[in-house]
Amino acid sequence: MHKRYTHRPPFPLPIKLIFLTAVALASNLTSCAQTPTLDAFQPRLARPQPGDQVVAQDVIIIADASGSMDRNEVFPRQRAFLQSFVAGMPPGTYQVAFRVLGGREAEQRPLKAFDRFDLARRVRSFKWTGRETPLAGILLEYAQNAPPESRVTRFVIFSDGVPTRYGRYIGPDETLAAARTLVDVTGPDLCIDTIRLGDDPRGPELLRTLSSLTPCGNYHELDTLENANALYAFQQSIFNGPKPPPAPPKARRIIDLDEDGVDDRFDRCPKTPRGADVDARGCWVIVDTVFANNRAQIRPDQRGSLDRAILILRANPTLLIRLDGHTDDTGQAAYNLTLAQRRAESVRDYIVAQGINPERLTVRSFGANRPIAPNDTQAGRSANRRVELSILDD
Repeated sequence: MHKRYTHRPPFPLPIKLIFLTAVALASNLTSCAQTPTLDAFQPRLARPQPGDQVVAQDVIIIADASGSMDRNEVFPRQRAFLQSFVAGMPPGTYQVAFRVLGGREAEQRPLKAFDRFDLARRVRSFKWTGRETPLAGILLEYAQNAPPESRVTRFVIFSDGVPTRYGRYIGPDETLAAARTLVDVTGPDLCIDTIRLGDDPRGPELLRTLSSLTPCGNYHELDTLENANALYAFQQSIFNGPKPPPAPPKARRIIDLDEDGVDDRFDRCPKTPRGADVDARGCWVIVDTVFANNRAQIRPDQRGSLDRAILILRANPTLLIRLDGHTDDTGQAAYNLTLAQRRAESVRDYIVAQGINPERLTVRSFGANRPIAPNDTQAGRSANRRVELSILDD
């Protein structure tokens, strides 16, 4: 008689059913926990307009994956919009950070050179976490690590505006205090733009106030930016601005070897002695007002420049001077030549009368032949009527 064997399941049937049911339930829960994926729209690339340039130097994008966010509707819209935002950013050498509220350490991108591919990858892969909203901590971190030099910094904050800790709403005060510290540290080159996600009525209080802390900041609702033209205008305001005026040329050090106040590059008479009355060319002149009108007589009330010339000649006993007479082109050439000669001689006679050796002085007349200004204006003709003291070599 053969012994009968019966097949027994590895565990009782009810336990097997319970196990299979649990596996199916876990699978369903996992499937339900996956955040829906929405398609991003095609943006316009925010290149600078003619006459503008990318002015932003540091751009900090802050996205929200915290527990106060609706994960099934609001979070997918945020992620899809951020993909469009990154695709529309202008090319440039600025730095970009991507920080996630409630995100894990691996999801945080510190400030480094703009890399569209890297940013797009991070935005596509970042997930809702349900954790806290440490916006105050992020703002304080940037305040504590602000560079010593001024930099044009743009914060672009995507959030529902509902800070939480241990799952409870903590109000806006802590975040606003951190933001005011950041503003104090960074100064006028900081802008804070906020984009409200969702419809929690507590959100606008924090987000509107954050934007108002900087004169260039603005508050937005996400649904007002979800098209190519609105995003383009928004990104132009964030990234681009007028080109700064060219830096003034570096001041050239004036070289004035004869110390007459005229740069040697423009000095037509580089050997004038210290203290001489020089014109814009750097030449030593006795001006027309010293003489009576159309005369060679020296006016008693206009002898100051002559007396100063005498002091210089006394202080420089080896100095040899030629007194050159000049007139404007009014009248006959012969008359002008004679008038210029007589005026130069009057200056010589006055100087000699004050004890200066006449052998140090010679006279020459040029009449109207060497003008230093146009003769078609009164000012030009006045400048041309002069006695010029030219330095002669020993």
